[in-house]
Amino acid sequence: MVAEGPVVIALDGGAHSAHTLRWGLEEAERRDADVLLVHAWQEPYEITPLGWYAPLVDLGLDRGAQAYLDAERARATAAHPGLRIATRAVQGAPVPALLAAAEGAQLLVIGASGRPDGSRLSSVAGHVAAHAPVPVAVVRRAAGDGPAGPVVVGVDGSAASLAAARTAARAALSRDVALVLVHARPTVGDPYGTHDAPVPLPPDEAGAAHHAASRLAEELREEHPGLRVDVEVVEDSPAHALAARSVGSDLVVVGCRGLGAFRGMLLGSVSHDVLRTAASSVLVGRAA
Repeated sequence: MVAEGPVVIALDGGAHSAHTLRWGLEEAERRDADVLLVHAWQEPYEITPLGWYAPLVDLGLDRGAQAYLDAERARATAAHPGLRIATRAVQGAPVPALLAAAEGAQLLVIGASGRPDGSRLSSVAGHVAAHAPVPVAVVRRAAGDGPAGPVVVGVDGSAASLAAARTAARAALSRDVALVLVHARPTVGDPYGTHDAPVPLPPDEAGAAHHAASRLAEELREEHPGLRVDVEVVEDSPAHALAARSVGSDLVVVGCRGLGAFRGMLLGSVSHDVLRTAASSVLVGRAA
């Protein structure tokens, strides 16, 4: 991948941090990028009848945060001696601290939650993925556990999905795995309230949807010789289809959208749902 800036890896010291670190280091190696390990810390506050106050004694939290990063850097350097790894302990609330640290990076890597398997989605990861100025990888499982599956991306013909597809193609090529383009039609509510049913695809529309996805697949194969690109057209809601396809996949790629000053910095409903429900790690791309 052609990009500048380091790969920033957010570490919170939780059970999932080891998986997040390993995933980020391996991604930095693929990109031949520098690494910046970031840990945000905050002074606790005491509540009194007169308000909130910081403790009067030095708790040494800044030194503890730096010691934690130094230890993680030593482990990372031992496992990946070819990487250039720096650290930064930042004081402040996690979300603004990580957004500031990500300025100028080519990728921000963060664990989906503090759980060892990265299940669920923490509020910090959700806010960072939605508002970071750079692409964000939300790590949901340990890298290298079992054979690598494909990289999956949803396509609907929009500019955001085309950008996400090209990001996904580069990710698949760097991993030496297949790319799967998923075109899903949303479900609609049963007017009688009994169940939800997929929107039927008329033969002509089904053929047109498959043709458009196949044409994009051919373009990606031409841009990346040797890349295997598969196309799947399904009758399902886009978010559910991508979450279902994420099982056994190495990575799901989604895009961001936005308007005006926030262009490219807001998650759509599909991307947000995939972040919450995907079984794999999710890469949130940013439109150029």
